[in-house]
Amino acid sequence: MRISPLKSRLAAAGASFAGRCGVEICAKCAEIETEYRFVRDAAAVTDFSFMQTYRIPEAAAIDFLDTLLAGNVAKVRFGRMLHTFLADSNGFLVADCYVANNDDEFLLVCESLADDASMNEILQRHGAKDAGIEDLSQSHAVIGIDGYKAWAVVKELFGADVLGLPYLSIEKYPFESGTVRLVRAGKTSEFGYLLIVPNELAVPLYEKAAALAAAQGGGRIGVEVHNTLRLEGRFFNIFAEGAAVKDPLVLGLQWMIDFDKEAFDGRDAILDRRAKGVAEKIIGVRAGGGAEDFAPGAVLYDGAAQVGRIVASCYSHVLGARLGLALFPRDIAYAGLSFHLGKSDGAVVQTISMPPIMPKSLTVKLDEI
Repeated sequence: MRISPLKSRLAAAGASFAGRCGVEICAKCAEIETEYRFVRDAAAVTDFSFMQTYRIPEAAAIDFLDTLLAGNVAKVRFGRMLHTFLADSNGFLVADCYVANNDDEFLLVCESLADDASMNEILQRHGAKDAGIEDLSQSHAVIGIDGYKAWAVVKELFGADVLGLPYLSIEKYPFESGTVRLVRAGKTSEFGYLLIVPNELAVPLYEKAAALAAAQGGGRIGVEVHNTLRLEGRFFNIFAEGAAVKDPLVLGLQWMIDFDKEAFDGRDAILDRRAKGVAEKIIGVRAGGGAEDFAPGAVLYDGAAQVGRIVASCYSHVLGARLGLALFPRDIAYAGLSFHLGKSDGAVVQTISMPPIMPKSLTVKLDEI
């Protein structure tokens, strides 16, 4: 199992750990509501080193990545990123991916259902050796900075010009004796950044970022709270609804696919299902009190008929309610309907439009700071 270079520091701070797809994650650093409030009200620092990160030289990157991933890598401009996915031969999800065009290199950054060995096998099968791919997962840490005031943390770390970075962009910045790749991307609805940093700089950068977050009223958080943050903001989570459903069409990930591409892993299977028509769809659901069994796998009823099932859930500390994503037949997969949880007369669950919250970050105008 791959271990983060930040583990000893996190353990000393009282963090708890868990396994995920062959990699150890920092699950929690504090109570979930405390961590949640750090993101919604201030700034939070997360160890995302479980992500798989690869560097591909520019000369070979486009040809290598474009036949691998569902999105159009050739259209990614310098300094920008593409959000797409990797599928298996049956067109089912393997990894949620960012592809960054970063000067003389492309970066592939993945949240994956495949362990490191399985991902390496996939990449080698596509010609990774000839493409000159370099696995940064062992030599680099990935640090996330998210929150309403996350911009203030990265500004102190790297300077005021980071405020001008658009969403899904990448830039290099000096830190101590080395270089950090900074990505503006996040899945919490608040400001978000990923820092890809060499292992020898990981601890000092993490500690400095954590201190700056604390100065903003935030602090260290684990990975688990991101499940809630992503669901509230309706950001795709491959470890929740992705793992439960796996079909990108049912999950509504058509926007990640270039259907005009001649080749990518799983293309034929995805196009075949698309041509036949998708019978199911996921949609947001909400339940109030008396819905203790509101959890993935729970069945939803319309009268005596089972019509859906929950595939992801969380408790929203903003709304004071349980939120989720549920899989329904397409003809009833829309907002404004009521169903019952677990049995024909169970707790009422309503379908809703997503996202149901308004993040504080939308009130911040970085160009006026």
